[in-house]
Amino acid sequence: MPTLTDGVLYGLGILVLDFLAWRFMGRHSRGARLALRALMFGLSSYVLFTHGMNPLREAPWPAEPVRHLLAQILEVVWWLQGARLLTVVLDRLVLPETWHKERLFQDVLGALVFLAAAVGAIAFVLQLPVRGLLATSGAVAVVLGLAIQSTLNDVFSGVVLNATQPFRIGDWITIGEVEGRVVESNWRATSLLNAQGNIVVIPNSAAARTNIVNANQPMHTHGVSVVLPVNPSIRPATVLQALAHAAASAPEVLAEPKPLISVKRATNDAIEYEIVCYVDTWTRKIAVRNDLYDLAHRHLLSRGVVLRPLSVAEPPGEPFDEKRRLLRNVLIFQTLGDAEIAELAGQLRLHEFDSGETIYSAADEGGHELHILARGVAKVVVPKESSEVELRRLAPGDSVGQSGILAGMRTGVIVRALTRATVFRLDKEALTPVLARRPEVAREMCRLLSVHHESEKMLLAPADSGEAGGGLLQWIRDGMRRFHELAL
Repeated sequence: MPTLTDGVLYGLGILVLDFLAWRFMGRHSRGARLALRALMFGLSSYVLFTHGMNPLREAPWPAEPVRHLLAQILEVVWWLQGARLLTVVLDRLVLPETWHKERLFQDVLGALVFLAAAVGAIAFVLQLPVRGLLATSGAVAVVLGLAIQSTLNDVFSGVVLNATQPFRIGDWITIGEVEGRVVESNWRATSLLNAQGNIVVIPNSAAARTNIVNANQPMHTHGVSVVLPVNPSIRPATVLQALAHAAASAPEVLAEPKPLISVKRATNDAIEYEIVCYVDTWTRKIAVRNDLYDLAHRHLLSRGVVLRPLSVAEPPGEPFDEKRRLLRNVLIFQTLGDAEIAELAGQLRLHEFDSGETIYSAADEGGHELHILARGVAKVVVPKESSEVELRRLAPGDSVGQSGILAGMRTGVIVRALTRATVFRLDKEALTPVLARRPEVAREMCRLLSVHHESEKMLLAPADSGEAGGGLLQWIRDGMRRFHELAL
């Protein structure tokens, strides 16, 4: 039986301390855990070799069954301790830093090291014939391989995916028809978090056989594609110019690489046009794609191109009235009837601007006018020290100067044409008769303008002016009465 000075008891004590340290030491203190594991392995090696329990030979006490068994256990555990320590060291020194988040290579490396340790323990400590064991295990491996062929296919496909690294944890990718963010990549499968908030598990073998699109590579350019089928009777040059202006109207679209507008396919029923542009982060792709569809619709409509089902014959309708349509898009005119819209449409004046020309400025002399962009792209800027800050882009249907034509208050912005632009202007004299005849419409216009001011944070006047006379709405009403000389 072992005594208090026997190395077997020392070895068992070291194992107990190692277990307690592994159980209760925090998982985040990786450096301390590695140092303690190395210390315990060193102490175990010292005890075994100094007390005659060489792990490279059989236990030395075959005549004492209990002592012999405990010594064999300590020698086998020594091999496993060494395998664990070697696995951690190789993981820190050999595997690249980018692989530390991937469990697959760590598991494969650990399995190989532990397999080698198990074979060493069987051969040296237990003195069993390794050749027969390896032959038997080979036959068993063949049987198991045939039984779990699909799983092995996933495992080896996972090894290839992790070696080539077409994606990393956190990347937004498309595998086949599934799009989502990579949340896990393990032995068997890759897990994606899709746009609906669901986890989609894709076997590695399926991922290796299909196309993988990584939206995070390259890092600073992410493509957005929009495809629109248009009636083939419309001249392609008209559509291409409209779609180019639609891409220029989206402020989040990168100027470099430049947006590409092209004819994708032509058939007897339709011509498909594609907008390909780029944003600086993949999280903006959905919002920019939605904006591009809306902007494309507006720019096409400004040129008389109406998107409709191509499989249905074009219905007969009224002639296209661009002026009335543009006036209907102005917020303060939403309460007007058809007759009043037609009256204002007759007062619109057409103006053309080349790229870079100023369409509207608060410093302009003359009357207060409403400017409605009919075609082209413009930008709204505010002066700031020696430069200008762009606030937003204007597309067909957008307007500036609603506060000026209604209440005589100019906005502190400048509007410049980014492309050749067509603008309709409406003078305040055209609006005064409508306000005089319809006091209820005038009040509703003031209410809509106050809501517009609050939502857009526009600079209508000095900040303290809005507090006078009962708040912003009353301030706008008073300004309208003075500006249009109304007795409401």
